[in-house]
Amino acid sequence: MEKKSTLANHLTLSVTIILGLLFGMQTAFALPPLEQQVPYHSYTYGIWDTSVPAHPAYEPERTLTGTDLGIGSLSDPEDLCRDNEGNICILDAGNERIVRISSDMKLLDVIDLASDDVYESGVELVEPLGICFDKNGLLYIADRGAEAVFVCNGDGTLIRKIMKPESDLLDEESLFQPTKLLVDHLGILYVLSFGSFEGAYTFDENGDFLGFFGSNKVNVTSNLLYDRFWRLISTKAQRERMARYVPIEYVNFSIDTDGFIYTVSNFGEQEQKGQVRKLNPLSQNILFKGQKPELAFFGDTENTYSNRVERSALVAVDVDDDGFISVLDSERGRIFQYDQDCNLLAIFGGYGNQVGTMTNPSDLVSSGGKIFVLDSVKSNLTVFSLTDYGRAIHEATSLYDDGFFEAALEPWFSALKMDRTNHLTLRGIGRAYERLGRYKEAMEYYRQGESRKFYSDAFHEYRTAALRKHFGLVMAVIILILLVPFFVWLYRKIRPKKNVAVDHARYVSKYRFPFYLCLHPFKGWEELKHEKQGSLWFANVMMAVWFILKIFEYQYTGFIFNGNRLDRMNLLIIFASSVGAIFLWSVCNWAVCTLFDGKGSFKEVWIFSAYSRMTWILMEIPILILSNVIVREEGFFLGLLMTLQTGLGLLQMLLAIRAVHQYSMKKTVASILITLLGIVLVILIVLLFVSLFAQIWSFAQTLSQEIMMRL
Repeated sequence: MEKKSTLANHLTLSVTIILGLLFGMQTAFALPPLEQQVPYHSYTYGIWDTSVPAHPAYEPERTLTGTDLGIGSLSDPEDLCRDNEGNICILDAGNERIVRISSDMKLLDVIDLASDDVYESGVELVEPLGICFDKNGLLYIADRGAEAVFVCNGDGTLIRKIMKPESDLLDEESLFQPTKLLVDHLGILYVLSFGSFEGAYTFDENGDFLGFFGSNKVNVTSNLLYDRFWRLISTKAQRERMARYVPIEYVNFSIDTDGFIYTVSNFGEQEQKGQVRKLNPLSQNILFKGQKPELAFFGDTENTYSNRVERSALVAVDVDDDGFISVLDSERGRIFQYDQDCNLLAIFGGYGNQVGTMTNPSDLVSSGGKIFVLDSVKSNLTVFSLTDYGRAIHEATSLYDDGFFEAALEPWFSALKMDRTNHLTLRGIGRAYERLGRYKEAMEYYRQGESRKFYSDAFHEYRTAALRKHFGLVMAVIILILLVPFFVWLYRKIRPKKNVAVDHARYVSKYRFPFYLCLHPFKGWEELKHEKQGSLWFANVMMAVWFILKIFEYQYTGFIFNGNRLDRMNLLIIFASSVGAIFLWSVCNWAVCTLFDGKGSFKEVWIFSAYSRMTWILMEIPILILSNVIVREEGFFLGLLMTLQTGLGLLQMLLAIRAVHQYSMKKTVASILITLLGIVLVILIVLLFVSLFAQIWSFAQTLSQEIMMRL
């Protein structure tokens, strides 16, 4: 008994020690949680443009109300702006006042626009929607209801009132209803007017109209082309009743420290790229994604937290002193932040009543490393501050943009430790390594970050360096490869001649016939039919090889040209799209051609179809090799080779069907078209039966649950 008790004690102690070590290792190597204590889903868009959980870059610091500032509740706050000193100014429209606070959320002053002194000076607000300050401290107020812009001193005293300008550029029926405004460092005033698609009104320091600045272009759609065609053949009365296609108006804008104006548009149902634009003095958009002039898409592209895809309603844009672009989505209270290359850095905020969530956000502004979001329904200000993760992302991006590539590695790796799945950090590390000339490390991180374009650039440099280092060996291999055709030709010249009068079928065995068909397709298929050299066993082996090569193609095509998700490789789908497709083709073709006096049996159709894959099989290996040694700019040669592979495969299939059924070319083409139609019908019937079975199964489950609940 004592021995058993001792043994049990030892086992208990050993298990306890092992569990303790495992728990300690798990604690030591555990990754930080992706979501900290934030009342919203922290996510980003991954390498396949689907939302994935992400470490929060911003966290809500506090919610600020008028009561917290000691000035009473805010009423219908409409707009935010930042003055020259970085202070936050709130347009408290319901109370007709401007509230100014510092970046550390302390009240500085209140400009009361409803006082008797102000009314005597001429400021009579009706529906104020926007404010801004210029470099001299002058206050500008956009009042849609008054159809005017009020220019005031810092205390609210009216200096001038800007009304609708008189100009040949303006339609007499158009209304001047200012909603948002800003002033650049030259004193030029930019005004957005409700319903104006010409762009922003511009005025000089004296209030004189200068013209329009920037405008969206009309998005060319099928409906637009259709209406344009009918306009050409319609009468004048009909054209007047047709819908007019005009550019989408800007809903808000902002200006950065360099004087570039950023505009935001809400395209609504006309979903398209380029909702945010960066305009130079010539009204040209210079905000592009990557090195090529490609417009980026801003906001949500899909929503995995509900059962439907939702579009963002972008209403505001802000650019901080470091050039980071923040865009506000009023639909779900989210803020999307991007760098100057339109890379998505962070998504934060949400819809709700907790701290950090909003009900109807109307504007945002950044100051002192914080982002202030105004909620017009809650009548409060939500303040977001950077987390350690967000601070590392900002620091790394800024260092890289300033040319300190090696220094940018440390914050990038810090961010990677906090979130090891974020492709943004992986690409950032790869870009830094590439700039430092460490191309092999750059390629590794680009591959992990699924950045094929940057991987191609790094691989090009890496390949160039390797070719220079091993130039002699590379040239020797190339010369040997080029000499192979010469030696083959020489061997054929000096080998003994055979009697050509003897039937060629004697010299081609059934196992060599598929290779013979590749070189003699027009004569070979007829010989295969008449000499019956086809082998069912060899045909099955070829289909197995084709299936294996399809797997290799899915997984081992060069990273630059491989857009497959390796984590979702499905052997059943690959088998169905290769062997299954040929089997379905053989069944349908045999069934169709039996009705049209076809001479081929199902076995022959299967063998001929399998043999026609030999050209594809032989060309697949060099294609796989080539895809791993060329870069993106050389993809034309890969595409050319793949086109040749497909073309020869289709030609072999055409000749195979013609030979197996002994058809003319015209009848062969007709039989192929009817076979394709039969395949479509078979697929539709199968899908119909699957859907019907699923409904029956669902009904049976529901019925069984009802019976179980009533028992």
